Amino acid sequence: MHDTIPAPAQADCLTAFGALRADADSDPETTIELGEGCNRFPPSPDLARYLSTLLDRFIRDGTLSAYAGRRPSDTRAAMAELLGSHLNMHLDASDIFFTRGGTEAINLTIAHLADTGHGLVLPLPNYYAFDQSAVRWGAPVTAYYRHDGALHATSAAPTPRTCLVEVLPNGVTGTRYDLPQLARPDFTLIDIPFQVGSEGPQPAAILRDRAHGLDLNACALILTASKDLSLPGLRAAVVVTRNKALLSHFGRDRFERMAMSSDPVGEVVMLFYASLLALVEAPREQTSKLVQTAQDCIHRAGLPDLPDEETYRRVRDHLTAMGERFRRNALAIASPQSPLRPVTGLQPATGYSAFAELRTPRADFLQWVARCGRSGLRLNPTVVHGGTSGAWEALYPGGQLLRINLSEEPATLDHGLSLLRRHATNQLQQGLKARSEVSREQKDTDR
Repeated sequence: MHDTIPAPAQADCLTAFGALRADADSDPETTIELGEGCNRFPPSPDLARYLSTLLDRFIRDGTLSAYAGRRPSDTRAAMAELLGSHLNMHLDASDIFFTRGGTEAINLTIAHLADTGHGLVLPLPNYYAFDQSAVRWGAPVTAYYRHDGALHATSAAPTPRTCLVEVLPNGVTGTRYDLPQLARPDFTLIDIPFQVGSEGPQPAAILRDRAHGLDLNACALILTASKDLSLPGLRAAVVVTRNKALLSHFGRDRFERMAMSSDPVGEVVMLFYASLLALVEAPREQTSKLVQTAQDCIHRAGLPDLPDEETYRRVRDHLTAMGERFRRNALAIASPQSPLRPVTGLQPATGYSAFAELRTPRADFLQWVARCGRSGLRLNPTVVHGGTSGAWEALYPGGQLLRINLSEEPATLDHGLSLLRRHATNQLQQGLKARSEVSREQKDTDR
């Protein structure tokens, strides 16, 4: 009987991804993927030691032995103090909600927005969870917009309310988008996937500028440590909002799943991350003061100690090296020898992701991507990053864009670019040869 029930709807980007990967080589020994959405820079060993100590403490004191753990309940207050100082805005403990990762926060927020009659305006490209959560919960996507604010309206019927989704910086391109010209949205959702690895203006300054004047009663910020710290499996994130209905929705979901104590390790890591962001942008001579301020905040809350000053310094140096790799790989992609070229307005500024254009256009772009996958080169083109084919064609007409992961080992990235150049060149040569043969045949016929 259940076999006759139609499967739930799926976002177009996931359908496209499945089709491209259907016959792709999946042997890890023979494949390379240039655009995986995961920070490949190794996590800091100092952070690993701190997490080990933290986990040991929570096991020994019983925090992980029951749903209602025995740890103090002032984690939210500490996060409000640390993050509020970093963002230069006043936050209360009641404005903070911890989730198990940014994806969970996106899913829960969109479920609530669907229940309250909101349509979504999404950036393009975007993380698949926005489109998939919209499909799952029935929140219509009424429009998509690109980096310069140009808007593409979909065929979805108008909704009573609108939510503008902003990803700061965009998780696929690494750039800050101009916002579309819209009537004032009823709600704004700002996802902040990473804040480390910048060129140009400091990401913290950009975030503070955006957050200034926001009405948190009609807005939510999602901040995660997972990408910057290379710990996607940790699933650590925080939502900042004063919208009581949304906060109630979060609380009901947690109660229904009996996750009464949330994730103590993830919460403390988020506190460490919030304090670390202040160090990343500050002059080195302020390190001692900033570390002491963070530690005082944690002590007042009765929470486990943050790392010592020397550990903070080493982790910051580790992140500096990570940013240097991002920049090195970005230059490799932009070099004249690269089979890719940057797109004006889409040059990465923060994080490990870039979106670049194939230098040699393909008439059969997606079929070519699929063929590359079958031969061991897995690529992630436009259509797997949200939206619909209609939206992509309207906003990026003819764009043959590929996501590239800037966190790869330089040797791995260079090898991948070499394979990509070879595929593009071979295909071009085959096309030229075929056209030449047709031309000769035509000449012979003319004789």
